[in-house]
Amino acid sequence: MLFKENNGNELNEEDELLNVPEVPFTKVFSAYRTEITGIIIRTAGYSQTAPGHIWGPGIRTYYLLHYVISGKGWYNVGNERHWLSEGDLFFSFPNEIIKYGADLECPWKYCWVGFLGLDIPYIIKQTGFTKKKHTLHIPSDDIARTMIDLYKNYGTQTGNYLYMISKLAHLLSIIILHSKSNPPIPKGSDYLEKALTYMKTEYQSPVTINEIASFAGISSSHLYRLFMKEYSVAPLKYLTQFRIQCACNMLIENMSLPVSVIAYSVGFNDPLYFSRSFRKAIGVSPSEYRKMNS
Repeated sequence: MLFKENNGNELNEEDELLNVPEVPFTKVFSAYRTEITGIIIRTAGYSQTAPGHIWGPGIRTYYLLHYVISGKGWYNVGNERHWLSEGDLFFSFPNEIIKYGADLECPWKYCWVGFLGLDIPYIIKQTGFTKKKHTLHIPSDDIARTMIDLYKNYGTQTGNYLYMISKLAHLLSIIILHSKSNPPIPKGSDYLEKALTYMKTEYQSPVTINEIASFAGISSSHLYRLFMKEYSVAPLKYLTQFRIQCACNMLIENMSLPVSVIAYSVGFNDPLYFSRSFRKAIGVSPSEYRKMNS
């Protein structure tokens, strides 16, 4: 679709988003799919709001990301108010009470996308947004163009939907790359989270304390101190406990699998050592545990 400025020059829809005269307008779609669960797009759109226009207070049941193209406005989340302008992103988590409004004299023009899915919590952790940090400043026309391209390609066909997901992935990658180029000073909890991620991903393979520490970006002695402070156990003992928990689930969910197979499946190379470790942690042997829960 083409739009014309007063001087007669044609604008495509992306340029229309960035350059439209100050007249209120809104374009939006809402959608829901159940076939794809890793990333689900719920809504997207863009708007030149009227002066003083307000939404909320209310909640969304999905993650919601806005980008301010021009103008000014404010965003309330919890007890905080953020004053925002061109180049600002504002973000809300599912079920957070939010409220936002346009400036009376210079109302904002913004675009947005709402999404959720099994993979989204992990991705959001990489962006820099947290329950204590709901805004970022990233001046980039690429953000607005990516969001409008996502909106333009709305459709019910799988091809359209996958294209929208690719645009959302590109949008999130811009934010993540910006966050990585301006990283916050890591906290102990950040190192612990990375260590736990590695353990829970690699627990089926032989894992050493040095490998875990290297992935977390700290020394093995520092990792040991963090685990002792947080969990009162050493990292490798924590890993053993996690493996035993996984084995408990497998013993019940896979009744026909031999105990030795389950031992190897949760990272124990010696079935006898696995049985001893299991009895020490649970109080009964793997076979007895299975009988008790059959």
